Amino acid sequence: MLTNTESLKYFFSEGFLSFFFLFLLIVSFLKRDLFTNSSFVYLLGISGVIITLILELTLATAGQGHTQLLFYGMLRNDYFAHLFKLLLVFSSLFLLVFSFISKETNRKFLNSLEYVLLILASTLGMMLLASSVNLLMMYLSLEFLSLTAYLLTGFSHRDERSSEAAIKYLLYGAVASGAMLYGLSLLYGMAGSLDYFAIQEYFAQNNVSGVIAYISVILILAGAGFKIAAFPFHSWCPDVYEGAPTPFTAFLSVGSKSAGFALIVRFFYQIFIEKGGGDILVPIGGVDWSLLLAIISAFTMTLGNLAALQQENIKRLLAYSGIAHAGYILMAVASQTLFGVSSVFLYLVIYFLMNFGAFLVVIIIANEFNTELIEDYEGLVWKNARGAFLASMFTIYLLSLTGIPPLAGFIGKVYLFLSVFEKGSSLYWLAVVAVINMVISLYYYVRVIKVMFLLKGKEGVALSAMDRSQYIQYSIMAGLSFLTIIFGIYWVPLDTLSKLAANFLN
Repeated sequence: MLTNTESLKYFFSEGFLSFFFLFLLIVSFLKRDLFTNSSFVYLLGISGVIITLILELTLATAGQGHTQLLFYGMLRNDYFAHLFKLLLVFSSLFLLVFSFISKETNRKFLNSLEYVLLILASTLGMMLLASSVNLLMMYLSLEFLSLTAYLLTGFSHRDERSSEAAIKYLLYGAVASGAMLYGLSLLYGMAGSLDYFAIQEYFAQNNVSGVIAYISVILILAGAGFKIAAFPFHSWCPDVYEGAPTPFTAFLSVGSKSAGFALIVRFFYQIFIEKGGGDILVPIGGVDWSLLLAIISAFTMTLGNLAALQQENIKRLLAYSGIAHAGYILMAVASQTLFGVSSVFLYLVIYFLMNFGAFLVVIIIANEFNTELIEDYEGLVWKNARGAFLASMFTIYLLSLTGIPPLAGFIGKVYLFLSVFEKGSSLYWLAVVAVINMVISLYYYVRVIKVMFLLKGKEGVALSAMDRSQYIQYSIMAGLSFLTIIFGIYWVPLDTLSKLAANFLN
């Protein structure tokens, strides 16, 4: 366990991000005229996040990935934290790039600097959340992330939908946060410590009342489940996805969700699991949280897929799709195996590629037609070369989200199913539910493809040709689709990284 001073050399990336945030904030007070150009502000934010990414990558690869407890046990420096932080920082980088591309954010905001500062603050909150091994630190990091998310959701202050979404997000979040805080207080009351390892030791050595432990876990799940939009804490998701700026919606679907899963995995596996011989994990604490998560998983994926069938707005469709995918990922968490932890990270990386790619298409179509309705995608492939490219890219992402081979989404789902099978016959029923839900999801994903390819485009609705200034966004889109295809054929690098993520239990 390292002191505050000793911990600083393992805190470079978060330290730089904090310094960069404060530097921009102070300079903006003194020289506000420097930040009137929104493009310059976005490029400044992108530069800061890239440097943070490089620093984090350096720490992870330069022999610093070994386990250390930082700041007297508040944070844990391990491969699990490094890998999730890299994924989260990449999500913030894509948010800034998409915000730069989107007319919705690059041209309508009166103060782009405040928007960028909130993104930087949100990134810091996510990074701290992925490393937290203390109940208080975990809660503060989660609230820090949530508060910035509420502000970013309602940042389009002249947009009634955005304001309404932010209010709903705030109200739901406040209830979930209050429930979680009460659950944490019960856990602290039982164990007498805020430290994950001390709590784990208490549960390993004492018989705990099942009722109190169950209540505590359920209340804590309210806060964590809200962050990943799991049933029954999902109600905010469709309205917020529809009302928030589209680039931030993409971030919520990937970055915020990944941070929530980092919280859930570390909390349950660090506290309620004891490692036996080899790779055997032994549940402790008297709470069958595996069954609890499995039930939530089944309800989450079923509700998400059934609700998506009726959607006419592409952002609401992707919102319910995101709820369903949260249910799929919870299968691996419920498996209580090291392979399950690896599968969670592997699937989140693949989901990053699929979902950011899909939202990039949505952003470009919104730039062109100022619409989010699926019916306005009619005949997209037949409009011109640009329309054919967009329709083709969107098809790859949607089929991958469905789980069609040989795309990466198929491999991700295979890993999730394998983690369930590794658990044993007690969760076979969950695999059956997941297969049925995959069949259901095929309908609404293919419906969008049918609209783009098989329906005649509306007369008079033209699509402008490709422009050199747009080559960056098309290059990103092509790169994401390329990786979606490649990782469906050769996924060994992802498998290697995901196995490192499970080492935090050593």
